[in-house]
Amino acid sequence: MITLTINGKEVQIEDGATILEACELAGSKVPTLCHDKRLLPFGACRICLVEVEKTRTKFTPSCSTPATEGMVVKTTTPEIIKARKTILELLLINHPLDCPICDKAGECTLQELVYEYGVSENRFKGKKLALPVDHLSPLIERNLSRCVLCGKCVRICNEVQAVGEISFINRGMKTYIGTDFDRSLDCEFCGQCISICPVGALNSRLFKYKARVWDLKETVTLCPYCSNGCSLVLGVKDNEIKRINSCGQVGINEGNLCSKGRFGYEFVNHPERLKKPLLKKDGQFKEVTWTEALDFVFLRLDKIKIERGAGSIGALGSARLTNEEVYLFQKLIGQGIGSRHFDYGGGYSYQGLVGLKEALGYAASTNSISEIRRAESILLLRADLNETHPNIKVEVNLAVNRNKAKLIIANYRRTKLSPQAEINLIYKPGTEVTLINGMIKVIIENDLINKSFINEKTEGVEKLKLLLEKYTPTYVEKVCKISPQELEKAAKIYAKTEKALIIVATGMAWGGNDKDIAYAVSNLALITGHLGKESTGVYFLGEKNNSQGVLDLGALSRFLPGSGSVDSQEYRALEMLEPGRLKAMYIVGENPLLTYPLPKIKEALEALEFLIVQDMFMTKTAELADVVLPICSFAEKEGTYTNLERSVQKLKKALPCLGESKPDLEIFTNLCRRWGVEVPQDIWLEIVATIPMYKEIDKPWGGSILYIEKDWKGKFIAVEDQEISFDDKLLLVFTPGHLYSGSLSAWNLSLLKVGEPMVEINDQEAKRFGVEDGDEVIVSSKKASVQVKVKISSEVPKYVAVVHLYPTTNMVCLLGKEMMPIEGSIKKI
Repeated sequence: MITLTINGKEVQIEDGATILEACELAGSKVPTLCHDKRLLPFGACRICLVEVEKTRTKFTPSCSTPATEGMVVKTTTPEIIKARKTILELLLINHPLDCPICDKAGECTLQELVYEYGVSENRFKGKKLALPVDHLSPLIERNLSRCVLCGKCVRICNEVQAVGEISFINRGMKTYIGTDFDRSLDCEFCGQCISICPVGALNSRLFKYKARVWDLKETVTLCPYCSNGCSLVLGVKDNEIKRINSCGQVGINEGNLCSKGRFGYEFVNHPERLKKPLLKKDGQFKEVTWTEALDFVFLRLDKIKIERGAGSIGALGSARLTNEEVYLFQKLIGQGIGSRHFDYGGGYSYQGLVGLKEALGYAASTNSISEIRRAESILLLRADLNETHPNIKVEVNLAVNRNKAKLIIANYRRTKLSPQAEINLIYKPGTEVTLINGMIKVIIENDLINKSFINEKTEGVEKLKLLLEKYTPTYVEKVCKISPQELEKAAKIYAKTEKALIIVATGMAWGGNDKDIAYAVSNLALITGHLGKESTGVYFLGEKNNSQGVLDLGALSRFLPGSGSVDSQEYRALEMLEPGRLKAMYIVGENPLLTYPLPKIKEALEALEFLIVQDMFMTKTAELADVVLPICSFAEKEGTYTNLERSVQKLKKALPCLGESKPDLEIFTNLCRRWGVEVPQDIWLEIVATIPMYKEIDKPWGGSILYIEKDWKGKFIAVEDQEISFDDKLLLVFTPGHLYSGSLSAWNLSLLKVGEPMVEINDQEAKRFGVEDGDEVIVSSKKASVQVKVKISSEVPKYVAVVHLYPTTNMVCLLGKEMMPIEGSIKKI
């Protein structure tokens, strides 16, 4: 710690902090335009000038100057005030004075500073800039005439997002910020540049002219998309979300948001939202009261239970239910109906976490999100973080760019992070386990095992070594198509670094071998001792915002009658969903006709005697239902979510329920009471009291759970890949379309405009099938076929076709019930 004096006040701060940080600690406000805590010091605007005694220069930029022991700083002398006024006058020479029509009015830093420093006249005269406005970029509008060249947008795009879409162009008075060749934006559309811009140069096209910022009622809540658990600030006017912003002071994301978190809110006020309960009568849906609908549900299910048994009733819940809703849903199905056939997210949300529990004793990622940025090496396996978990990608960027971490990317194609990688392992799809087993074999052969760790913490290593005898670099090359040199380099990087971690992503169409992958990566972490300490371990990234909570409170539930647990295949509702096996089904927040790769699923749903669907929209699944119950969105209810690091955070209500829709919790409560199931007055208190792992959390908001305890023991689980015969067949693999992540984002029209359904192949495959870039083709598997466009890309290896998923074409049907990859073909129309 060092001691310095700010405006006569003595403060202590950590060595290495800047003068600006010391001023903030002392409570002395210093204005800035180019500074942000997420960015490295830049010192561009000079509005943060201060006086430091006994220095050569009269003024010192506080944002980029380290504080030193004994330093004496003044921030509000007349000379400083005069200098800041001059800087503001210079900025206003070219800046247009169009505050009445600028969306930034009311929260514009330049406007606030001009008012604060009383700059009513300008001694300097010049022609106002009239640069063209970019109206073509999706989601983001750029008005370069308002830019003050602070460089924040450029820096966050480079330093945090690692995209580099925009940059400073030209020099001197001709400098401006733009893209190469002045084209429109073609990036991730995360909107980070909008949030960090201090003026009105960058604006959200969804928010433009919708409201004035002072008219917005803001509520801090949680993102409804991936399992990262980011905090959002909902700006509401007239009971509609007008924009979503971020807050650097609350939550785990430090103000960073992705495209879906920032722009994916249109579904909340979508005109097709269901507003009243519906009963199907004579093949047509009729609006009814809630009492009539719930009585009908109770009587029909109870009758089926009595006549056919509770085992003839199945239930499928969403991994977007709150913890409280999962808990009560579990009570309803287990205690009320008495069924064991239910599941959440089709089982695809948590099978990898179940594998971690068997190997490491914990069904969760082993370390916190913030530890990723301090890692020294990162193995990124089967993860396109730009599309699935963008703010985890931010942590990886920070590790690589600021901590100089070595990044190993193992994927069936190149991703946007590939240019930053120390090594890219492009393997044949479906051979992840062989790849990891090969790395472990190299580590054993080179005596890089952490022997003390294995002796103390693990069991089963000898059985693993026996299985790995065949996994030589030559064998791995034959199966995965990875050279022995690349394999050995990756294994040695991971084994030799002190802080090494593994990240595996889950998501749409990625299923089938998640548990085996979890076993394999756990073996790799155990053999090297990269567990139980900071910035190490294994991260399994759940697809949906409460995938972890579903596992903690639902999939390993306490309310199942009899023995067994729902992570067993025998009890999973979707595995039971075959024609004739179930007589009734209760589906909550899921649309299996769109999102789950099961054969004959429509025939199975149509064969049911009774189908209840609880959803916000009339989905394809809901169209088959006998009863449709309208539910609230995330913005219209309260509860808690558990993110991938097991931080439990609170969801806050920002809007009244739309029409007569109700929160899932209220619907479950009403049905529980009809079956005589006790509903606690405070469900969260009962969760804390009865679920062992949640007992340490008193109040849900950022409370987290320790993962690896001192007395934990791991277990090696030997696992092999399924036999995959490749030959020269075309292998179909699937990935979420850009800005699309399943049934929720299917109702965000602005996001869907950014991309389109397509199949991505390299030029060799294009020649083999006689197609060219942009051609309309039929992509077929043994199960189905879809019509899409071709995109020829050098990022995709030979014999692989990457099908981008969108709601307009149900491409998941191509999978059937098989694990990726599957054999396919392409035919030009």
